[in-house]
Amino acid sequence: MDLPLLEFDPDGDGMYSPRPPRLSEPWPGRAVMCFFHEQIAALHEQGAARLAGHFSVEMGGHGIYVTEDSAGEPVALFHPTVGAPTAVHHLERVVAAGVRSIVVCGGTGALVPLAVGHVVVPSGAIRDEGTSFHYAPPAPRIDTAPSVVSALTALLEEQSVPHAVGLSWTTDAPFRETPAMVAARRDQGCLVVDMEASALLAAARFRNVSLGLLLYAGDDLSGAEWDKRDWTASDARAKLLPLAIEATGRI
Repeated sequence: MDLPLLEFDPDGDGMYSPRPPRLSEPWPGRAVMCFFHEQIAALHEQGAARLAGHFSVEMGGHGIYVTEDSAGEPVALFHPTVGAPTAVHHLERVVAAGVRSIVVCGGTGALVPLAVGHVVVPSGAIRDEGTSFHYAPPAPRIDTAPSVVSALTALLEEQSVPHAVGLSWTTDAPFRETPAMVAARRDQGCLVVDMEASALLAAARFRNVSLGLLLYAGDDLSGAEWDKRDWTASDARAKLLPLAIEATGRI
């Protein structure tokens, strides 16, 4: 069977190219793609992140903020929306703006026993989504650059943050995470499941920018039944975002 999804074209030029969103100040060279709306809002309310622009309304209209790391270096901060296609769309836009170092900060489902809030650094991702196949030749998985994984784990060790390193399963269909598929991905070595990692890794590699992921274990799919575990209320979210901001200067 000939599948169009497997017809990878390595040509870097599309029929049209992404345009950077306009900011009220120069674009930083570093960015955090953060899936925690409330944590971005909290930084803004505290005066630690200033609103500098927006993405288009058609793509969600999320605000683009500028914050600083511990050395006072500017870092762009925004929510990329959930799902591989739109997350990569946002990635393309900021790469077009000159961003070259990106850390993704989000939650993920645990496929093995992991406490809520336990930090996971994906060493790569199983490509069970469609977007990555437009950015990388067909293959079951894509790996995070080893230097990026080393930089992220070194930062976590400096801060005495317990963490795990391993594969994530990226899927477009969270309601089709069946027991059989969970077991199969676990057998492949996946610790967690998400909706964007493999696509973001592929797109970042294609555009020759550095990208790493700092995730935390949220809901639990490791048992006989799904357990939500009230994961969106975890205090890991407030702890993980500052680490991601700092990590943009390490990768």
